[in-house]
Amino acid sequence: MKKISLLFLILILNGCEIEHINYLTPVVLSYEPENVMTNSAILGGEVGSEGGKKITEYGIVYSKTANPTISDNKIIEGSRIGESFKIYTVFEANTTYYYRFYAINEIGAGYGEEYSFKTSMEAPCNPVTNNLIKLSNSQQIIDISRVEVRNPNWAFNEGNIEFKTSSNASTARIVVQFNEYNQNPPLTGTYTVVLGDFGNDKNLSTGEAKLYIENYGGYPGGAVADAGTKFYVKNDKKTVTIIFCDTPLETKYLLNGKFSYTFE
Repeated sequence: MKKISLLFLILILNGCEIEHINYLTPVVLSYEPENVMTNSAILGGEVGSEGGKKITEYGIVYSKTANPTISDNKIIEGSRIGESFKIYTVFEANTTYYYRFYAINEIGAGYGEEYSFKTSMEAPCNPVTNNLIKLSNSQQIIDISRVEVRNPNWAFNEGNIEFKTSSNASTARIVVQFNEYNQNPPLTGTYTVVLGDFGNDKNLSTGEAKLYIENYGGYPGGAVADAGTKFYVKNDKKTVTIIFCDTPLETKYLLNGKFSYTFE
């Protein structure tokens, strides 16, 4: 007698109603949250087994209370066997959430491990005038006339999307570099300055950035923000606004204000 292959056996079990088969809810795995920002986080998981019945949907469930279910907030990502791990921008600032991956078959819903995460706070200041940056405690300012966005590709640059300001009345230019998924605009949230390499993954949104000022023609010259320096981003899915709240660059500058760029 020839042996029946495992694949063939699975097809038989899925295609026929056989007595004494104990069908189960799906077996799924939740992934740990990554890159939690002010209103976003990367979440997901995978389906390990359908439990003998076809999975009609899988995705994530989340809530502000523990043990979220499909009766809470649910986002469908697919059906049958599959996985998902992506950015969700549906959260409130400074809030704790609970989430897990789920899948549904005829028997019921199966859930992966529950994880919690807390979104970061919004910017602690709210500059009124756009495209105006105060450079220090004095009255020195950059009245920004243009913001250039490009995708740098030179060897020593680790970012993949860059914002650079220009001013008709100042020689100072603010440069901010990010390392985002697929060169997408930065997300809403607190960004932390890093020096040197962004890390091994060159295409990952991690809430990290580089910040410096070019000022070759004026006093006190250029400056680079120290590692750990914080600034803020607001992304309304069309316009990206970069916000500075007493943001130091060495001992030369203390930035206050905001500038923005609108994507077409």
